[in-house]
Amino acid sequence: MRIIKGFNIKALLLAGCLMLIPVPDAFSVTFKVSPEHIAVDSLYHGSRVSITGEVGADEEVIVKVTSEEHKVDLRKKGKKMGLLWMNVGELEIEPVSDVYLLFSTRDINEILNPEQQNSYVIGYGSLKKIVSLVPVSDEAEKEKWFDEFIKFKENDNIYGVFPGTIDVISSGEEKKFKIDVDWPYQAPPQEYKVSAYTVKNGLISGESNATLIVEKTGALRFLSEMAFNKAAVYGVVSIFIAIFAGFIVSMVFKGGGGGH
Repeated sequence: MRIIKGFNIKALLLAGCLMLIPVPDAFSVTFKVSPEHIAVDSLYHGSRVSITGEVGADEEVIVKVTSEEHKVDLRKKGKKMGLLWMNVGELEIEPVSDVYLLFSTRDINEILNPEQQNSYVIGYGSLKKIVSLVPVSDEAEKEKWFDEFIKFKENDNIYGVFPGTIDVISSGEEKKFKIDVDWPYQAPPQEYKVSAYTVKNGLISGESNATLIVEKTGALRFLSEMAFNKAAVYGVVSIFIAIFAGFIVSMVFKGGGGGH
């Protein structure tokens, strides 16, 4: 008994010592977004955003851009009597982001296992698992309208999955990555979350997040705030702006001498 008791004490001491030995973390992903702020004015028609960083030499990279999730109300289109396309009902889908852009060094299915995709909502398949669509009668109808929703968003350039679009340059135990994003003008002004993940052996080995702010500036911001906070004043101002614009147009055509 004494031998066994002494052995247990030594084992506990050894375990305690091992717990004190620091375990090295995986190579953490460091990156930056440039610019971090996009100003939307009356001449705005999109922008260009660069995302650059460093990861371990044996790690893949995934970058995801999203905004705060919310419910979206949609109108379902269909044929009536097999002839005319028209509204056939309404559809609620939630929770979804206004923007969902996904970039990666390689195809997601080649570098990240399905469980991790679902945990981090990476890819349309994982996104479909978490959203609810109402009303739908079965899974097949849900899939149909979810696919239509994705197509609608992709046509506006605010949803997209882009494998193999992240450029990498290896250097010893590290490698640099970069991607240039054509930021869509259709993306509404708000705060966006940029998430960068490192992937190793099919698992997420590191994650970092940054913020991209898109907001209206100048006269556009002034008019937007007026429309929201002082609707009556905004209505009067809009009338004067329309009259002034009409006057300018008429002067231009009058100065041109009219038609021949």
